[in-house]
Amino acid sequence: MLLALRPSSMRWIPHDIDSSTSSTKKGKDKDKPKRRLLSFKPSSSSKEPNHGTPKRRKSTLSISSTPDEELDARTHMQGQSMLFARVPIEIRKMVYEFIMGRETVHLTLGAKKRFGHFVCPQGEDEHEVVMCDCKVLVGGAGHSGRLGSACLGVLRVCRRMYHEAIPHLYTPHTFSLLHPTHLLYLPTRIPQPRLNTIRRLRLRMTIRALPYFRRANSKHLAYPEDTANWEKTWNILTSMAGLRELRVVLIDKSPDGIWEQQWLSLEERLLGPVKRVCRPRDFVVVLPYRSCRVDWEMGGSGCVLRRPDGDGEEEEEEEEEGEES
Repeated sequence: MLLALRPSSMRWIPHDIDSSTSSTKKGKDKDKPKRRLLSFKPSSSSKEPNHGTPKRRKSTLSISSTPDEELDARTHMQGQSMLFARVPIEIRKMVYEFIMGRETVHLTLGAKKRFGHFVCPQGEDEHEVVMCDCKVLVGGAGHSGRLGSACLGVLRVCRRMYHEAIPHLYTPHTFSLLHPTHLLYLPTRIPQPRLNTIRRLRLRMTIRALPYFRRANSKHLAYPEDTANWEKTWNILTSMAGLRELRVVLIDKSPDGIWEQQWLSLEERLLGPVKRVCRPRDFVVVLPYRSCRVDWEMGGSGCVLRRPDGDGEEEEEEEEEGEES
């Protein structure tokens, strides 16, 4: 009503807006595109393929060796417990080892990239190279054998027990991966300190497309993704500081072994990343074809090459007997 009573020649401007800049701001606002309420302005780092480097959050479960005031304030050392107050740590470790057991555990990868597991029903001889014939199912469906509830329940008791018992979840068991994708996702789901506590690992690798292969008169790799995954696989195995026993079985399921001739021509290069795996003392790689060479020089790696029919052991024994004589 007050606006209706003002003279038509009078222009009303709110007192808290500078009249000298109001007109210029109004003109700028017309030229400026309107921004939606939920719009996202990409940062300079978002132009990169990985959108920057993700920051790993601080672990709140394990008690670190370095003092952390924030974590220590939320950690109770459970001095009132007879287990921690009276039982020495050496005895407690024996208890954890008994509870965890010693099984061959297959890892599975679900649709949402979540790991599941099931205990191998066949079991595996630690001295045998050939792996079991278990099949991978999504989420481990169809396999009822799992680690006991006490095995995982002890980790949920308190932070101190988790810190003491978690290495025994990985150290005594033999982890058997039935697909190379499981190994590629492993570092994104299990922290590196936990990976370093794995002692025995078995891996079944099916050759989908041949790494390092180039078609005739081409300078580019025919299968760059498979080449990158091949190198990443061996880099992960190289980074596992606690690995002591490693079995890798390479399989070509293609009809009539279509990659055999190309494999033989690239075999020396294909074994290049394998030579970097030096930590395992017991390290066997089963090559995919009977025509493969098993006398390659593996450098500082203790890798022993085998053919799929088991040949290679006799040659090694003959060489050892010749050296002794």
